[in-house]
Amino acid sequence: MRRLRAPVALLVVVTLATFGLAKWHPFSPSAPAATSPAGSGDPTRGARVFASTCAGCHGADAQGKVGPALRGSGLTAEEVAAVVASGRGVMPAGLVSGQQAADVAAYVATLSQ
Repeated sequence: MRRLRAPVALLVVVTLATFGLAKWHPFSPSAPAATSPAGSGDPTRGARVFASTCAGCHGADAQGKVGPALRGSGLTAEEVAAVVASGRGVMPAGLVSGQQAADVAAYVATLSQ
């Protein structure tokens, strides 16, 4: 019985340290910085990117499908760019990035008014 104390104690210490480090996240990555401001997007290019990347979930007319309706939602280009960068619900973060993200944000902003 005495021989089991040291291995069991070591197991408990290692387990607690592992869970503690997992919750602490000392080296968690930060969100990627936007490479293009949301206001510099081109809605015409954004419509093409939306059709190929976003319409499958938001619908070709942006009235919603699996994803929420974007037409008439009142979202600004900055709000759209933030959701595209960070993701929301089942939408993964960074589905489009850089200039494409700015273009999609500009396009969705024109739909949401």
